[in-house]
Amino acid sequence: MHKKKYDSLIILIPSFNELNNLKKFIKEIHKRYKVLIIDDCSSDNTSTWLKKNKINFIKNKKNIGYEQSLIKGLMILSKVKKVEKIITMDADGQHKMKHIKKFINVSNNKNPDLIIGSRKKKNRFIESIISKIFQMKYSLEDPLSGFKLYKREKLKEMKFDNFKKFFLVDLVLEFIKKKHKVISINIETNKRFDNPKVGDLMDTNFKMLSILACVILN
Repeated sequence: MHKKKYDSLIILIPSFNELNNLKKFIKEIHKRYKVLIIDDCSSDNTSTWLKKNKINFIKNKKNIGYEQSLIKGLMILSKVKKVEKIITMDADGQHKMKHIKKFINVSNNKNPDLIIGSRKKKNRFIESIISKIFQMKYSLEDPLSGFKLYKREKLKEMKFDNFKKFFLVDLVLEFIKKKHKVISINIETNKRFDNPKVGDLMDTNFKMLSILACVILN
């Protein structure tokens, strides 16, 4: 197998019925970086297409949701010794591939344990509120962003069973509590043209309020 330039880095992407969006960018990423897709029991033939295009994936036996799919991937990769850094991205195509190199450069130059890609424009007003409060408390922006870089050696310390359905904001808080070096960098995002797959409006709003409470109380 041809050795990729960034052999100790892997891109982790949870995906649920996002094949139409994945097709727009995943081949290009796969040419340059190692990739692992967590297919959350999609019904749109995601796994079939990934297998045909020789892109690494794991298919969940049942739908477990965005957070648990991410955690599953992080748990698996935290045990792979040759992996040093893990970048998480969303499958909807909102994250720009050009920022992967930015994450790598910042990681090499500043040596943080966790990098958060801070979006200029949030999807919901309450996300802006959460980001502002997080910035006031921890001098970090946009903990809800799915675009992050983790050092594998720090992930090994985490007890993943403790994390809830908080878009991994609680994982960011755990990094902070352990006094690991966490920084934010600014990123741009693409516009999503179809509906997000994070649940219905009421469920999502309740989840956001729970995350807001989590941030305020920690």
